[in-house]
Amino acid sequence: MKVLKLTLGMALVLLMSSCVSLIPLKQEFYNNKKVGIILQVDSIGMAKAGGQGLLDMALTPGNRFTEPLKKVEPKFNVQETLKSEITSILKEKNKDFVFIEQRLDYKKMAQFNKPNSDKKYSKKDFRDLKAAHNVDEIMYINVKYGLLVSYYGMIELEKDGYVNVVSETVDLSDNSLLQQDNFQTVAKMDGNWKKGEDYENLRNAIQGAINNAATAIRTRF
Repeated sequence: MKVLKLTLGMALVLLMSSCVSLIPLKQEFYNNKKVGIILQVDSIGMAKAGGQGLLDMALTPGNRFTEPLKKVEPKFNVQETLKSEITSILKEKNKDFVFIEQRLDYKKMAQFNKPNSDKKYSKKDFRDLKAAHNVDEIMYINVKYGLLVSYYGMIELEKDGYVNVVSETVDLSDNSLLQQDNFQTVAKMDGNWKKGEDYENLRNAIQGAINNAATAIRTRF
């Protein structure tokens, strides 16, 4: 039942990706202010794509992917791959930054009451992080990754490696948004996902999606 909930939850995240209001990174971000970066990478998992009804979802929980994914998880270092790319970009731009080792439970964060203004604001209140970490801005990045299975009803169509990245950059002086993004990268599976030494095909597809995510981050900065 736990696996079913995880799978449905991740499928919902992918479904809602297109609903997020996208705000390209504003050039005013590259100023003399210091940004704190919270990069959170969730445990590896399986996500769904395609057309499924509730019964289809219930009958395709993805249990058989759980152990293989856990087996290949130690082969990846998503945190360091993306951290290295972000570090390189910000150094090139001469942006003052620091990585903050703090996990946020986004759903449980306090709601932000938007003032009467034309600015765009985060729905969550990040302002307490200003004094806590001595930063002027926060860049919050949440990453999900693993295996993406495409369905037509209960029929599996294809399997790919995937990464989903959700990010917000917030000016802590007033909680206004400097950036808001949600994107997904996919890498095709070369052969049967179960084949190869220690699920080599599965590993390669997921690593390909991770590499694509690092490239995509650079295009957004």
